[in-house]
Amino acid sequence: MDQPFVERKYLFFTYARVILNDELLAWLVRDCAYSYIVGVSHNQFDLGHQVSIRQKKTIMIRLDMSIEKIFQKFNDTARNEVRRTERMSDLVFTCNDGNWNEIYTMYKAHRKERGLPIHSLKFLQWGMQFSAYWQGRLISTITCYNAKPCLRIQNIFSRIAADDKELRRITGYASRRLVYEICKFGSQNGYTLLDMASANVADPAKAGITQFKSSFGGTIADEYIYTYKGAIPRLFGKLKFKA
Repeated sequence: MDQPFVERKYLFFTYARVILNDELLAWLVRDCAYSYIVGVSHNQFDLGHQVSIRQKKTIMIRLDMSIEKIFQKFNDTARNEVRRTERMSDLVFTCNDGNWNEIYTMYKAHRKERGLPIHSLKFLQWGMQFSAYWQGRLISTITCYNAKPCLRIQNIFSRIAADDKELRRITGYASRRLVYEICKFGSQNGYTLLDMASANVADPAKAGITQFKSSFGGTIADEYIYTYKGAIPRLFGKLKFKA
C-alpha cells in the first residue's frame, strides 16, 4: 500500500488516510499534501506540533508460522466453529471475488442497523475482501488493508438475520472462518502480522466484538493514531467552536 486513500470532501478540502506506512505518513505531513491526514502506526514518533497523537490498543496475530501453528493458538470456541464450517458443503469462502454491489449493500444495512457511519464504496475497495456465502447467498465479509508485511482489519460485517436463528448461528461460524482464511492467506504469502484493529477492552458496549477479536490467539499491543489538520480544517474548527 504505497499510496494513501484520498477523498475530496469539498472544493478545497482533501482527506487522506495512511495505514501502517510511517515513511509515507511523514512525507505527506511534511509536505502538507492534504487538508486532513489520518495515519495509523504501530510506532510512536514525533511529526511536529501540528499533528496530534492518540494511543489505543489493538490485537496482533503473528503470521510468520504455518497455518497449523496459528490455528493452535485460537481458543476452543474459535477452533470448534472453524471446524464446523469444514463440514458445511453449502458454505463457500472467497477472496477478492469482485462482488462489490452485494457486499456494499450488506455493509450499508449492517452499519445502519448499528448506527455506525457509512463510508463510500471506494473506501471499502481500497482494501482486500474475504467473503462467505451460504447456499449462494452472501452472509459475511471482512475487508482488510494490505500493508505488507502486515494485514489490518478494516471492516467486519454480516447479513442481518434478526428472525432467523439458524442463519445467525451459521453467520457467526462463517465470520470466524473468515479470520482463519485471512490468517492462512497471510501465512502462505509472506505476511508477518494480522492487526485485528482497535480493541476497546474498557467499553461494555464493545465487549462482543472485542471478545471476537480476542478469540484467535493474538496479543494486545499499542497503536497510534496521528491526525494532521491543515489551515482549512483548523479554520472551520474555530468557526464551528465560535458558533
